[in-house]
Amino acid sequence: MHGDFSRVIFDPARRFSSVLSQQGRVQLDADFNEQTAILLHYVRTLASDLLGPAAYPPDPDGLGGFGIDGYDGDTFSVAPGRMYVDGILCECDGTDYWDQPDGHLDPELDQLPAGPFLVYLRVWERFVTAREAPWIRETALGPNGPDTTARTRVVWQVCVLPLEPGADTPDMRSAARFVRDRVGGRFEPRGMLAARTRRPEEAAAPADGPVPSSGYRGPENQLYRVEVHRGGREGTATFKWSRENGSVVLPVRGVSGPVVELETLGRDDKLGVDVGDVVEIVDDAVVCRGASDRSDEAGGRLYTVQGIDYDAYRVTLDGDVTEDPFHRSAGQVPTRHPLLRRWDHGAGGWDGVPAEAMGVPLREGEWLPLEDGVEVRFETGQDRPRVYRRGDYWLIPARVLTGDVEWPRGRQGQPLKRRPHGVRYHYAPLALLEPRDADDFRLVDLRMPFAPRR
Repeated sequence: MHGDFSRVIFDPARRFSSVLSQQGRVQLDADFNEQTAILLHYVRTLASDLLGPAAYPPDPDGLGGFGIDGYDGDTFSVAPGRMYVDGILCECDGTDYWDQPDGHLDPELDQLPAGPFLVYLRVWERFVTAREAPWIRETALGPNGPDTTARTRVVWQVCVLPLEPGADTPDMRSAARFVRDRVGGRFEPRGMLAARTRRPEEAAAPADGPVPSSGYRGPENQLYRVEVHRGGREGTATFKWSRENGSVVLPVRGVSGPVVELETLGRDDKLGVDVGDVVEIVDDAVVCRGASDRSDEAGGRLYTVQGIDYDAYRVTLDGDVTEDPFHRSAGQVPTRHPLLRRWDHGAGGWDGVPAEAMGVPLREGEWLPLEDGVEVRFETGQDRPRVYRRGDYWLIPARVLTGDVEWPRGRQGQPLKRRPHGVRYHYAPLALLEPRDADDFRLVDLRMPFAPRR
């Protein structure tokens, strides 16, 4: 989540059951958010333990939630109803393959296979602010009133997985594991990262002054975000980072070639853009397509700000946004809530690792400096090369008082490697479709029903 958070502290291993306020104490966003996370963890774990990894309540008068029907070679219908995926409630009002609300499918890349294929549900949670959902903002506070809370939205996407003709196919009881292995297994073993601050004794003395007295030398507390931009293995994968958790975003009014017109240039220098900043253009379609299970699909390019027209709220980038095949419509459809997001790794790169339009090349097995003493290390795989999924991210709180980052450490004080903090994807099988001829097909329902109490 690209929110403006101080830190994210929920950890189920700590076994906390509630967050309790005390009188006369300071209220922090992390405490409020942890209480929400504790309740969600409890409810979803309970639902998953009772119902299994994926289940739906049958509808005696219809197909029930997410039932597949009406296949005609080009599309199929998705029945209205509910389904629980790893305890997460998903609700459908009835749609079809091409018109699903968060699908944003590509007419060329997402055509249904000609041979047998599996239909499955991909579920994840998206961070939404008043910029993407304007109704969140309280208009009584003024047309440009203060930003308040944000939301997380459950996103479900109906996807297809081509199968080999005559290959073994799953039944209702084995389908959930089959989908997890065939889809989620493409991104195993997952990328691992460790973070630390470079201690003064490990750094060379600067030419213009003494060695600093602490590891983290930044003037402010920060929540660093390291995010995979282009997925794949080392040599292909790239990453980007932000000192503000990627939360510096500016609403886009329109795009004309390399010129982007914004609603604002930011509240101040810290939360705005400047010449030389690295940015990307995102909207609802870009965000939803970023959840693709195709490991070979590249993300959109990153741009460098070349100039700013402060009177007209326009920024000029180093490339034509409309020519980017992944972002070709970004910023041009107002109903998709386009945004310009700033990243802080800079266009010049560092330490002999030049940045490029697709992010900073990811190198494993060595400490890579971010800034102000903060360093990260992508860990090498033991038996197989690690696979990095586009959008995988890690959060690293840095604190001025301690001069360090908050990161788990081993008994000897060494920083531990960790899997990505997100995005977490969940999968559920829906149906097996096998076209036979122009007017005939075989359909096997793979959903697991449960009997709700009345």
